[in-house]
Amino acid sequence: MHLLDYLEQYFYREDQVCQLLGITHDQLEHWQHLCIFPQPSYSLENKIQCHSVQGIFDCQVFWQYYPIACVEWGKQLDKANITSASVAFNLFAQRAQQALKILIDQELYIDESYVEDLEEHLTHLWQQYLSGQFGTQTKQGQIEEIIQMDAIKYSLDTLTEGFSLTSLDTTQRKKVHPLLKVFSKAIIDPPSHEYSHSYRAKYLDKLVMKYDLSLKK
Repeated sequence: MHLLDYLEQYFYREDQVCQLLGITHDQLEHWQHLCIFPQPSYSLENKIQCHSVQGIFDCQVFWQYYPIACVEWGKQLDKANITSASVAFNLFAQRAQQALKILIDQELYIDESYVEDLEEHLTHLWQQYLSGQFGTQTKQGQIEEIIQMDAIKYSLDTLTEGFSLTSLDTTQRKKVHPLLKVFSKAIIDPPSHEYSHSYRAKYLDKLVMKYDLSLKK
């Protein structure tokens, strides 16, 4: 898929984000200055030549793209009138904790040490969230997807001892298969030029191939 087609299908341009939230560009920048709203995941700068009945002229375009879930996050900020980074982080943490509880309630294997160090994980994830990083890693940039990706990757690393195990026994495989399915749904299907650098290629595909796993099982 062409990059522009990919971005138009799975992301919102900055002007679309502002329109959907009913805010100005200055308000969006203010939220980012307060560290309560993510930076864009993609920034495109391009010089193009325009042909029209008026003639031919060169121009420069600059577009910024945000993951779809940023609009939902912005609506939460606006509804609760949140202007504090600490309050925004608490909202982020609450949703992440709820998402983690759902994973545990589904009896998925989540390593105990991840839960014990959850506050540290959330602090780190919050900084990554604000940087716009998760727009290039998760399907829609949802907080629930972020915690699924992070908690499951941590747990898979524990089960495989960081890919150092040569094989998995039956018990380990029974734990791994359900995790793979959720992990695959949470992470993005990147465009071809980014695939080799993505979690899907560098982690999921590698895991499936090394241990002869299948997402269909």
